[in-house]
Order: sequence, then C-alpha cells, then structure tokens
Amino acid sequence: MMMAPTASSFLAVFLLVAAAASTPARSCAPSDLRALLSMKQALGNPATLSSWSPSSPNCCAWDHLRCDDAGRVNNVFIDGAADVHGQIPSAVAGLTALMSLSLFRLPGLTGAIPPCLAGLSNLQFLTISHTNVSGPIPEALARLRTLDSVDLSSNKLCGRIPAAFADLPNLRSLDLQHNQLTGPIPAGLVQGQFRSLILSYNQLSGPIPRDDAQDEINTVDLSHNKLTGDPSHLFVPGRPIGKVDLSWNYLDFDLSKLVFPPELTYLDLYNNLCGPLPRGHGVIKHGCKPYAHNQCRHGTPLAGCQDLS
Repeated sequence: MMMAPTASSFLAVFLLVAAAASTPARSCAPSDLRALLSMKQALGNPATLSSWSPSSPNCCAWDHLRCDDAGRVNNVFIDGAADVHGQIPSAVAGLTALMSLSLFRLPGLTGAIPPCLAGLSNLQFLTISHTNVSGPIPEALARLRTLDSVDLSSNKLCGRIPAAFADLPNLRSLDLQHNQLTGPIPAGLVQGQFRSLILSYNQLSGPIPRDDAQDEINTVDLSHNKLTGDPSHLFVPGRPIGKVDLSWNYLDFDLSKLVFPPELTYLDLYNNLCGPLPRGHGVIKHGCKPYAHNQCRHGTPLAGCQDLS
C-alpha cells in the first residue's frame, strides 16, 4: 500500500528547490568581462554582439563565447558578421584562459594580426579566416607552443611563413591557403607531425624541404605556388600519406621510380614531370588525371597513361 506524503517529505523537497534556486548562476571573471566589452567597442559595437552588455554582467551567458567550469572565458567565436568592423582588438589578450579563438567570414576585419595573441598561453585553436586581415604572420605567434590547429586561410597575409611553426610540438593542422605569402617553405615544416598542411594559392618559391619522418600525414596541399625541384621524397616507402596536391607549380622530376603508398586517396601532380610512368606501384590507381598536362623539360616525356591500364 502506498504511503501518503508526510509534512516532513514536503519540507525536504521545498528545501532542495529553495537551495537550487538560491545557488548563484555561474558568472565570468571581472577581467574577462572588461576584456570582452573592450573588444566589442573596438569592433564598432556591432549588433551581432548585442548580448555583450554591462547591463548583463554574467558574460558566460552571452552569445559567441563559452566559459569553463571556473567561469573563465575559454572560447570566443564570431562568424559571418557583416557589421563587425576594425582591427583584431588587442583586448583579446586579456582573456588569459582562452583556448579557442575563431574569427571567420568577417569582411570588415582589417589590419594586422596583433603580436599580443602570443600571450594567450592556453590557446590551442586559432582561426582567422575569410577576412581582410593583412600584413605578416607575427613571429611570436608561431612560438606559441600550445597551438594544435592554426587556420589563417583566405586573408591578405604577406611575407614569409615563420620558421618557428616547424618547432611547435603540438601543432597538427596548419592552413595558410589563399594569401599572398612569399619566400621558401621553412625547413622542417613538411614533416610527419602534421596531419594537415595546406599552403596552396600563395606565391611560395624554391624547393619543397626534404623530410625523413615516417609518421602518417592526412593532407599535403602545396598547389598553386611557384615551387621548383624534385618532391619525390614525399613518397618514401613506408610513410602513410592520404592526399597530395602539388599541382600548378614548376616541379620537375622523374616519375619512373616513384612508389605511391597504398594509403594515398587523392593525387594531383600537374607540373613539368617526366617519365615514363612505371607499371604498378599504385600509379594507375588514381586514374590518368593526376598526370595530365605535364610538359617534361628534361628527360623522357610521360608515356600515355592509358597504356598502363
């Protein structure tokens, strides 16, 4: 038989509800609040950031950001906002617990990448993409050892790629495509620690640095640059690699002894390659398109790919 609720059980439930209601909502750190309000002002007080208001002092409840369990802002993401204007605010350096910063599809974002971003000692994921940010990549940023993923694609960045990127122990993805970067690819940058290295659509020149690492690489895209020389060392036996795009460069090497790894799923080698193409070795696995439009300048021209099928 069911027991009727007693007065003591009602009191216990009431006390639990009252305790939950009296528990203060998670609020952000005052230093983060000040930094965010300064950022909003520097970006022209856009309507996109209307929730960033001193009248709502719990910034952990604001749009376009997340807080950790301690109430520190650890993620800021502003995407597709046409009303954001100005330079990347230096006030972002005040968000000292920040782990992820994403500024994506912001055409009104201009100026240089501020070196103060290098002071964000917890930053792991950085995206500044599809903006009008210009100037060089700060050397100090490339020495931020916590970085795991850097996407600076589709901007107006110029100058050289900082060599220090090659020394970052945790960096797994680097995307610098669609900029105006010049000079050589830094030694050690094309190495096994990267799961994805995308440097396409720039003005990079010189040879692709040699690398003897054996770790798996998912993507290497160096297409649409001014690279020269022999990149066959990318296809060393025993090194898994998934996607390779070296097209639209000035590479000039002999394919006849090349062995493609079985893990290779995409290949484009439109350059100045010579042959003949070897039978087997995974050459025909990708069809004839990767070898099309090559004009050999030294050695034997590429044989008809269809003859190998």
